[in-house]
Amino acid sequence: MFEKTKEALRARVQPTSVHLAALRGDLQNRLQHFKTHRAPAEQDALEQDFALVLHAWGIEDAEHIPAVLAELRLRLLVFALPVLACAIALMVNGSGAVWLALLLVALPCAFGMLTTCWRLSVLSRCRFQPFTRWLWSCLSFTQKGA
Repeated sequence: MFEKTKEALRARVQPTSVHLAALRGDLQNRLQHFKTHRAPAEQDALEQDFALVLHAWGIEDAEHIPAVLAELRLRLLVFALPVLACAIALMVNGSGAVWLALLLVALPCAFGMLTTCWRLSVLSRCRFQPFTRWLWSCLSFTQKGA
């Protein structure tokens, strides 16, 4: 009785499942590349020579650091504004859709703010510190030997 409806539904779902599988495979490839991209020796070199960090981040010279710091501070504002707008919309209209929008906007913005703060910390100290070590130090969970 519902065979045509089932077939139509399967025809619509099939491309979506193939697309999701392709996205999952692409994400796994990117994560694998990210994990194997930097050897421990390269990581140690970054921690020893700050000029390598500047070069990797596209900063030509140390005298450009104050301008980059100013731009990174502006980036914090850019990440904060969408969250603020969603929070205001939530106060005006507390519907579920606004909660969902706030969640979908706040999570990437929070991660963007976190990584921007890390870059601000690295550039203002002129000393590279890996992101995870910096995060642990911010949370007061300093690692021994770090």
